[in-house]
Amino acid sequence: MNDKAQLYTLEGLMAAVLITITVLAVAQSSVVITPQTDNFLEVQMKQKINDALVILDVTPDTTIENNLTECVASWNTSTEASYGKDQLVALDKQLAIMLPDLMYNVEFAYVENNSVVVKNTVFNGAPTENSITANRLVTLSNSTVNSYGGTWVVADDELKVVEVRLTAWHV
Repeated sequence: MNDKAQLYTLEGLMAAVLITITVLAVAQSSVVITPQTDNFLEVQMKQKINDALVILDVTPDTTIENNLTECVASWNTSTEASYGKDQLVALDKQLAIMLPDLMYNVEFAYVENNSVVVKNTVFNGAPTENSITANRLVTLSNSTVNSYGGTWVVADDELKVVEVRLTAWHV
């Protein structure tokens, strides 16, 4: 028997195994990621509009012109916004600064006479199918409403919870 031939055969098999293992290792370690651009943009926009509501809600009166509680408390409940006729100009102005690249609508949802009432307060058009909605709860007392000149009917011993819904979309 030829020892050299057996050695070359073993060397060839080892080289083939080594190349196969290397190719498998490279193929498994290099993950091809297809960007989920739509999901990323949705998450980013959701975070942005949530942050805008939080900032408006928790920022002291002295830092911005009107905080969220002030805007909600001062709203005239007998009116509703339509295109070009916003009812809360102060809120619209603050949101326009915070969300310059987005279109948005703001609705207030609250319970009145045992039914849920939803009213537009800032209306910039019909949202597209890729719109995102964020919400924030604002609690109003009679003293808060009176101090900001709103028309909410809140008894001295009760609180009214208003859900502020901000729907935003890219144009």
